[in-house]
Parts: sequence; structure tokens; C-alpha cells
Amino acid sequence: MSIRLKSVIVILTMLFAFGCGTEAADLTGSEIIDRVDTMMQSESKILKERMIISNAAGQQRTREIQAWNKRASDKDNMLVRFLAPADVAGTSFLMVGDDMWLYLPALGKVRRIAGHARKGSFMGSDLSYEDMEELGSLGFASSYEAKLIGTEEASGEAVYALELLPKAKDLTYLKLCMWVSQKTYLPRRIEYYDQDGKLLKVLITSNIHAVQDRWVAGEMQISNVQTGTKTTLEVKDVTFQEEIDDSIFSTRNLERGR
Repeated sequence: MSIRLKSVIVILTMLFAFGCGTEAADLTGSEIIDRVDTMMQSESKILKERMIISNAAGQQRTREIQAWNKRASDKDNMLVRFLAPADVAGTSFLMVGDDMWLYLPALGKVRRIAGHARKGSFMGSDLSYEDMEELGSLGFASSYEAKLIGTEEASGEAVYALELLPKAKDLTYLKLCMWVSQKTYLPRRIEYYDQDGKLLKVLITSNIHAVQDRWVAGEMQISNVQTGTKTTLEVKDVTFQEEIDDSIFSTRNLERGR
């Protein structure tokens, strides 16, 4: 066999070996994170979910929540309302563009959430207001530069491994590491690193299924590895492209608490 023929065989072998990864190699980190945002966002969305908050000792508190999302031409709107139990029922969170408000029935008034407070815990959970914004409506591309590190196999699924670095210095995290399904373009795992470069939180999604031709994570679990606390979000019902009146996303409606 000639040297030239051997070279051709070697090249063909390499092409077949790596053929399944051609699409992955052609996508950049920015393109992948754009697809993630597209899959997670919708022109409008209404969902009901259960929030289970566990402390380091394993004691649990359960919350029932309903949320409305709507994308306007110049901003994203989100309303989150606690339905149960009685001690938190009526507590509501509103986001209109970059502005956020919180209504606490016990105080009977709406409180604006200052910029620095966005890093704080959302209703005692392991999610910050900043996390809620990214996962609920804003997405990741506007806040982070995404770099494709490579492709991997995780739990029998092909995933993209991304590193996300913040575009602004005032974000909570030094970086995020994200593993994205090559099939659904949903994040399967996100690692959040604090400003000292230490792992702070891990988010894992499961029960992936289709709703109205969209992929949805039926469960998200966020664990704070530094405190030992954990928050689980279980989606009970979700609908997309629903008609939502703009008046829902107002502080007046927030005060109604129901």
C-alpha cells in the first residue's frame, strides 16, 4: 500500500470518527447560549410550581407559586405570586425591565428592590433576585460572555460545556460553568462561583419533557454547597403564548396580592 493511500485512509478514518461532532464544533459559545435563552424564554408564559426550601438540617418549607412572563418590545416583564401556605400567601414579586418591586402583605405596601439587593436571597430560597431574572425572563446572553470549552457525555446525554464570564463587574458571580443538552438546549447543570473563585451553588435540571413543542425542565434543584441548604422547584403546570394583559405587570396589581 502506498504512503499516499495510507494517508487518505487515515484522514477518512478521522473524518468518520469525529463526524458526529461536526455541528458541535461549528457552534460558538455565544450561539449556544443564544439557543439556551431562546428555549427558556417565550413571548408569554404562565406557570404554577412548588418551591421546597431545605435547611442544612434537612427541615423543609413548601411554597406554592404562580408566575406570569411576557416579553414586550423593549423589556421583559415577570410577576411571581405566592399562593400558599397562608403565612406567605399574597407575597408578590414584580419585574418590569430593569426595575423590581416586592409586595409583603404584612407590611401592606410595595417595596422597590435596590440594585445591591438583587444579590440577596429571594424569599429565603437559594435563588437570588439576580438568578430569578436570568432563569425567569432575561436569560444569560445579556449578562455573560459564553465560551465553548468542549463537548462531553453526561448521564448518557451529549452536552456542551460552557464557561460564562460576566460582562459587568457588579454581577454576583465570578463565573458560571454550564452544561447544555445538545438535544434540547436546556442547561442540565450550572455551577456558580463566588468572587473568590470558590464553588457556591449548583443547579441541576431533570424531568425534561415537551410542552406545546417546547422543552421544559419539570424540576430544578439549586444547592448551596457552602451552607448546605437546597431549593427545589417543581413545575406543576405551564402554558406558552397565553394572552396576558399588560396591567398585570403593575405595582397597583402587585398590591392586590391575589
